[in-house]
Amino acid sequence: MRINHEKFLKYINNLAVLLKNEQLYSPILLNNETIVFHFVDNNKNCLVISLNHDNPLLYLIEKNDFYSSFENPQFLKLKKEISNTSIIDITLKNDDYIVAITLKKEDELLDKTIILYIELFPKKPNIILTTSGNIIINTFYADTKRKFSNGEKYIFPTPITYLENKNTPLPNFNNHYANELEIRKKEKYASFNNYINGKIKAIKRKIDNINNDVEKANKALHLKDDADIILSENLNLKSHKDCLIIDGKKIQLDIKITILDNVTSMYKKAKKAKETILLSNKNIENAQKEIDAYNEILARFNPSDEFKADKIMQEIGMIKKKKEIKQTVFNTPYKINYNGTIIYFGKNASQNDYLSFVMKLDREFTWLHIKDKSGSHIVICNKKPTEKELLLAAEISLLCSRAISGEVIYTKKKNVRRGHSLGEAILKNYSVIRINNISKETKELYSKIVH
Repeated sequence: MRINHEKFLKYINNLAVLLKNEQLYSPILLNNETIVFHFVDNNKNCLVISLNHDNPLLYLIEKNDFYSSFENPQFLKLKKEISNTSIIDITLKNDDYIVAITLKKEDELLDKTIILYIELFPKKPNIILTTSGNIIINTFYADTKRKFSNGEKYIFPTPITYLENKNTPLPNFNNHYANELEIRKKEKYASFNNYINGKIKAIKRKIDNINNDVEKANKALHLKDDADIILSENLNLKSHKDCLIIDGKKIQLDIKITILDNVTSMYKKAKKAKETILLSNKNIENAQKEIDAYNEILARFNPSDEFKADKIMQEIGMIKKKKEIKQTVFNTPYKINYNGTIIYFGKNASQNDYLSFVMKLDREFTWLHIKDKSGSHIVICNKKPTEKELLLAAEISLLCSRAISGEVIYTKKKNVRRGHSLGEAILKNYSVIRINNISKETKELYSKIVH
């Protein structure tokens, strides 16, 4: 039974009011069927789009847990299009369970509106991204029975009449989200137990093979005694025999070689058997230690704590460790100490990227860049910079771009988002300061830092 359409419509209308102009972070794929959006200026809520086949939903919850995103080529294409956007409107379309989220690209150079259609149909939910004119840009989790092609116009499907109960309340969204997290754990860690148990089984097979070798080696130990008995007899060692019977004991020989060569071979085999037994005992001991280590990993593995679970999976090589961007001589930004206030600036794409998106600086600090030109990223390490600090940083921005005058934009660092290329920045909003000429003091200070 579907949720009541009238109640869901009211809920969507409330969402539209609540989330209007909210800027979205890059979305994450929580599990293979659920997308989660966080907001730049709202750290209490997240928007969930669940394409669960049994109960697809869209809802806002009071959660701000950040999880790593699943990797999915189809999702990555969608993510690229909808990152750094702001919500203009949220509506329910076609008198059906189709939610349309109108988004505006946060790009000072491009005024672009796109629409994210979420078809919340049981058994066949879809996400379709279109232009403002409903031309399909991308799709996610598309229903295989319907054909979606990029560049074609999106057409609403024929509405289906669902069995509804007007008295049925909206679902408990927190419970629904908790269920999505459980699905995430199963999908993310389903292979873990199989991987570890597979390793243990492989080691046990190795131990069985070693024990078989030991059994064969034990049977070969008597060859030394047989060789000693043969040499104690007065025999023609250069003769060929297929066997010898000495004191009632039958000793099998290889007739193709002499008795002496048989004796030599017996000593070698007995020596090798002894070495095999000694080495096998050590190998079995080491193998058992490996089994104990894997059992210990199983015991301490807890999928509820993703950080620790991922760390364990990294230890055993199941997932790769995330590469940390380290500070080097190539990406270290320049630094000016102006009356106790630190001002950083970059002179190349690597330094700009490191300064704006990697360095652990307060998000309330002031960020600057020359307007409408490529140039340096600059950060004033002050939440409320003085007029002199702002003027100095703006003049440095011009000097970095070899300009003698011009406009410089500035905003809070929290309003700056990483673009698609190294050093590219996308701004939510900004103010402008006009510099007509650069002071001698700034030029001297700059020349001391940049040689």
